Amino acid sequence: TIGTIGTGFPDFIAFQLMNNEKYKIIGVEVKINGTLSRIEKEKCKWYLDNEIFNEIRVARKVKEKNRVRVEYSNVKEILGRMR
Repeated sequence: TIGTIGTGFPDFIAFQLMNNEKYKIIGVEVKINGTLSRIEKEKCKWYLDNEIFNEIRVARKVKEKNRVRVEYSNVKEILGRMR
């Protein structure tokens, strides 16, 4: 299930049923080039540290010949590369 809440951060919120009673909450931020600003990275870190989201993904478009596909990156990997 995917829902939207205004035009804030993140762009989409997905709910994945893990078992009959528990959901995994995933934030999805859409970036054409897949690059987050410093402020967006700080927001992601805060959301994850405070357990607002279980996961945050960054969606970006990838062109392959005449097609466009969406590729998702896990923010934890992006934050791991931060200085």
